[in-house]
Amino acid sequence: METNAESFNETVSARGNGGSISQMTKAVSPDLEQLTRDFRTFVTDCEVLLKNATTLSGAGASVARAQLSDKMAAAKIRLDAMRTTASDRAARTRATTEDYVRREPMKAIGYAVAAGAVLGILMSRS
Repeated sequence: METNAESFNETVSARGNGGSISQMTKAVSPDLEQLTRDFRTFVTDCEVLLKNATTLSGAGASVARAQLSDKMAAAKIRLDAMRTTASDRAARTRATTEDYVRREPMKAIGYAVAAGAVLGILMSRS
């Protein structure tokens, strides 16, 4: 049997609204993985610089600080780009959802009621 999410995705895709939610999720996943890799690399670089900073003289420490500043600036730029991409995708997803709700209000209400019932059942168990 088809789930509500699959039905929604197929409806959105069939209407030609620029892709389904699952396609958007698949597009976000590589970006999230890249951000995670970049963050781990940044942390590793910071650890290396801190270890080296204890044995460096004044000039060496100055170079280490400059490298750390460069890495932080690059990380901020990547983070800003990711934030912009995420906000653009969120806006597209919101617009797609609003369009679907306007076209299919009864289905949207049905999905909301079903989701509420499932959450209610799950919460009553604990």
